[in-house]
Amino acid sequence: MDITEWDDPERIDDLEGGQRRVLSSTDDLVLVHYALEEGAEGEPHAHEEATQATFVIEGRLELRGEYSRIVEAGDSYAVPPGTIHGVRALEPCRVIDAFTPPLEAYTE
Repeated sequence: MDITEWDDPERIDDLEGGQRRVLSSTDDLVLVHYALEEGAEGEPHAHEEATQATFVIEGRLELRGEYSRIVEAGDSYAVPPGTIHGVRALEPCRVIDAFTPPLEAYTE
């Protein structure tokens, strides 16, 4: 078992409108934290093989794609493989995403 400290994650990526921290990963799962500014967008896309589960820590997001809905702090959702999905931050947000199997883009 590996323990990853907040100040020393596996990786930090600056994004337009936010930041992504790859917190921890195994061959089967990757855990990612996103801090998003109001208005930040994740364009609609699909993961061919990965299931994504998301927990909203703070803020409100508009889900876009195959499902349209507002989610807020305390809400969670799971996105099956092949489902078109995206988000827009309606206010500053922090979320945790888990992907299984891990997305190669986050484990390279």
